Amino acid sequence: MAEEKLFVRKATGLVREIGAVTAVIIVLANTIGLGWQKRVFQYTGKAPLPENMYFAGIPPMAMAFIIGGIAILLSVLAVSVLSAAMPRSGGGYVVISRVLGPVWGFLGAWLEFLSIAWSFGIIAVAVFEGLYFIMGPIAFGLNFTTPGGIPQDVFLFLVGIVLVVVFTVIGVFGIKLTGLLLQGMFWIPAVLTFYVFGLLSQATTANVQLGMTNVLGHAPGDYVTAALNQGLDAKGMSAGGYVGAVQTALIGAYFAYIGYAASTFVAGEIKEANKSLPRTLILASLLIIALYVSISLVAANAIKGIAPATVNGNTYSLLSAWSYLSYGGGSLSPGLPNVSLWTTTLAGLTGNAIGLGGANFLLVVFGVLWIANDIPPFILTGSRILFAMSFDRVLPTRLSNINDRFHSPINAVIITGVIAILGCFSESQILDVGHTLNQGGNTLISNVLGSGGGVQITDFYDSFFFTLFTLSLVILPLRASRRQIFETAPYKPGGKWGMVLIGIGGFAANLVVDYFFAVAPGGDFGLGSINWSSPTLFSDLFAVIFTIIVAVLGIVVFFVHRNRRGINYSTIFAQIPPE
Repeated sequence: MAEEKLFVRKATGLVREIGAVTAVIIVLANTIGLGWQKRVFQYTGKAPLPENMYFAGIPPMAMAFIIGGIAILLSVLAVSVLSAAMPRSGGGYVVISRVLGPVWGFLGAWLEFLSIAWSFGIIAVAVFEGLYFIMGPIAFGLNFTTPGGIPQDVFLFLVGIVLVVVFTVIGVFGIKLTGLLLQGMFWIPAVLTFYVFGLLSQATTANVQLGMTNVLGHAPGDYVTAALNQGLDAKGMSAGGYVGAVQTALIGAYFAYIGYAASTFVAGEIKEANKSLPRTLILASLLIIALYVSISLVAANAIKGIAPATVNGNTYSLLSAWSYLSYGGGSLSPGLPNVSLWTTTLAGLTGNAIGLGGANFLLVVFGVLWIANDIPPFILTGSRILFAMSFDRVLPTRLSNINDRFHSPINAVIITGVIAILGCFSESQILDVGHTLNQGGNTLISNVLGSGGGVQITDFYDSFFFTLFTLSLVILPLRASRRQIFETAPYKPGGKWGMVLIGIGGFAANLVVDYFFAVAPGGDFGLGSINWSSPTLFSDLFAVIFTIIVAVLGIVVFFVHRNRRGINYSTIFAQIPPE
């Protein structure tokens, strides 16, 4: 009888304290963070296509945000309908396990939890990465470096760990305190976003050149010359054309979109979730897509065409040159300041040129808070996935224990923080070949926990989860055994076949994203350009191998735990968990 208590109790212990505004902010804050501030430059650098090859003058990164946005909207429509029908903590885990089956629910949630917790660590490090090496130098001078001469990778790893611990402790105290903190961290950078757009509107050729000369001591032409001398044209011609560049950029675009359904994971704590979730999810997604596309176009166009140079019929300018030196195969040293190109970098240089350099500290506040406000939602979403799986007894029951005072799954929060250390390793690059903890050059360690092993792996885990999530809407109206869920769903757009069509749209969109991740040139998987006879094939395929290992491990955990506990899952997964 002890095994049955968890499933017959009337309440989870969680409390519905999240209002509609906070639900929207959870999605916006979880999504808008690191990526949008540098993505257009980062992936222009990774795939520096000649600028005369841009389709309709649209940079590949901006096009990736448009295509990714369409995929996100299709996915959100499907997710909204399902979440309203089953508004429980754990979101997609509950839906997938009840519609597709417990094994698929566990596998999808297992990978999604790793994606969220890993991203938690990545963002914790990125807060200080942006402060010390991007925004700080522009606002406070080029000598704004790490304290005490600590190596950059060690410093970033240590401060990332500190931030993980701090926010994990805050998460322990429940949704109310976390929500209040999130509100404070959201509105300040949200207002400052208009100031940044204003600065970018003043980024004329003359202002950019003046700002670069004043702050960096170099003219735009110096960057273009340096990039061409370091193989910019050869790299640009290997980008796979416009389509290949867009595919590569979609890796970064999707990571920037991760979090678009964050509120579904805390649906069990949202007031009137069955009514408010669809509205808040769609509104938040539209705002995010509009911001990403507009900032990419505005920021890229601000420096595209400055100091142009044509080589072999291919045209490049400050946009592709500085991006390539910052993120591609080039290097800013020797000779150029070690300041990578972010949107905030460009805004700060423009501010200096028009006499607002003294206000550049606002850009530090803007940049750091937009990155940091990712973290509270990571704590909420990651811990609620563990809670939901534990509540179903597919993980140890201690993870579903709720503190009576703070209404928080404390153990699940702590585990989320522990797994976040993986992200601290990957974003700090401390385990990259030649870095502090990997002096021997172990490429396998670097592939898993180095800078190459974080972003796209978390992308794929997230997209796989939402592939299963949206497939559930295709299946739900057609499964006779789930007729009650279908009939009681508050939103049935188009009835049975309308829901199926929405599900097919979201499912197809996620399949396209999955395919792009698998074949994108220059990506962690990169199956489209794998040399199957290469002596380094094992290393080249390690992201794929690692993913398979993690997935198999998850399935093993599921079956071992089930057999050890002797639980009859057929009855557990026949019903939606109680609130």
